[in-house]
Amino acid sequence: MFQLIADSVKYSCTIHKSNSDYPYLLMLHGFMGSADVFTPLIEPLKTFCNPVTIGLAGHGRTETPDIDGILTSENQANQLQSVLDRLSFSNLFIYGYSMGGRLAFQLISNSPDYFDGAIIESAHCGITGEDQRQERRLVDAKRADAAETNFTKFVDNWVKLPLFSNTPKKAAENYETIIRAQSPALMARSLREFGSGIMPSVCNNLPLNFPIHLISGSLDPKYVQLQKEIADRSPNFHHHIIEEAGHRVHTDKPLEVVKIIKVAITPFSH
Repeated sequence: MFQLIADSVKYSCTIHKSNSDYPYLLMLHGFMGSADVFTPLIEPLKTFCNPVTIGLAGHGRTETPDIDGILTSENQANQLQSVLDRLSFSNLFIYGYSMGGRLAFQLISNSPDYFDGAIIESAHCGITGEDQRQERRLVDAKRADAAETNFTKFVDNWVKLPLFSNTPKKAAENYETIIRAQSPALMARSLREFGSGIMPSVCNNLPLNFPIHLISGSLDPKYVQLQKEIADRSPNFHHHIIEEAGHRVHTDKPLEVVKIIKVAITPFSH
């Protein structure tokens, strides 16, 4: 593990393997997660790629100042581009789950040349309707207030959301440990500055010739529909619906997710 500083954020990064014959895979976790949520996937991924995990701004072991604007979509994208410029990976793919998937969409719409392809799990490219955006901003503002007021209670309610009801017991316990270790102030800032209602929609800016593999769980119908709509935009966008999986497909059906990642990136191996 090492740190790279971008815009006063000290990003915590780990390159789990570096084989020049394999593609690199940048892995972005979700809201209140950390790089550690992907630990069960690392060993099987290492058989065909070089996994690179990173704590996103405000999360995990990445050190982030609690200052206005630090977590906006534009700033986070610029920060990660600065990190990638210094790592100088060739043959790089990006995988993002939920909030990390939203950030991945921002990156591939703004700077597709950084990547050879993307795998996006349970995430969308942005809310387009202004009424819906305002409604989501209000929801996230209430959640941010709750996180600041009583973080323990906020987490108690968060882990019980139907989105996560299909997560296997051990994985749910691991996730909860990671969630409870977060900074309440930074989680509130993340909701206010990079929530779905404030993040710019990039659905109309996605490069249509860019290969994207979309993963959603059959038990998460909202994201099945959202990702179907994205997949319909281009024959280069492929939608995978994983049976008996919810929002956290990577915990519910980890081997299926690894198989999709392998399909997405191994044709590009050297």
